[in-house]
Amino acid sequence: MTAIKMVRKIKGKEKIQELQNKYKNIKNLKRIMETDEVNSSHQRDLDNWRYYRINPEEYLEIRKTIFIEGIKLGELELEMIHLIKNKKPKSVSELAKLLNKKTSMVSNKVNRLEKEGLIELKTGSKNRKIPIFVYDKIEIPF
Repeated sequence: MTAIKMVRKIKGKEKIQELQNKYKNIKNLKRIMETDEVNSSHQRDLDNWRYYRINPEEYLEIRKTIFIEGIKLGELELEMIHLIKNKKPKSVSELAKLLNKKTSMVSNKVNRLEKEGLIELKTGSKNRKIPIFVYDKIEIPF
């Protein structure tokens, strides 16, 4: 099993937006906390909401550690992540063209990367899957 650290920097106002997407508003979060007092992540979310509401331009670094087992991160997978991050392809087929590979092969690898949490897939127009890398960097121990 390999631990991979994903890191991204966002502004406080982006964190507030994430919290609004998750809870709708601060009142809902407080209501949830009343019924689920054991969950410390709710308290952290409330503290963040209060702080970044006052400091919306301040940056925060979000770190997420994912544990992967059985996925091979070879040169192709790393190149795919690099292209997704920097070229921002609008579909898996566009990514395949950038790599000069068959779409079916790239699609399989993209699905595995998404399953492991290394990238996200958003649905675009005409049900196209758009690969997205939302982090600023990946730290992989070798």
